[in-house]
Amino acid sequence: MWTKFILALGSFLEWSFQLFPFLNNWFNFFMMAVGFVFMVWWIKQMFKHQEEEKNHQY
Repeated sequence: MWTKFILALGSFLEWSFQLFPFLNNWFNFFMMAVGFVFMVWWIKQMFKHQEEEKNHQY
């Protein structure tokens, strides 16, 4: 059962990597932009939680 799953997963990944030359660098730029947006969002969340903690100190 697991052997079939692993082989199917490998075949799917091999097929999906054939798409990368078609996408050129646009996919990489898109993923970098998504990562940057989430990083900025996460940093804003950390600052927000830090301010909330300062306001709620006992």
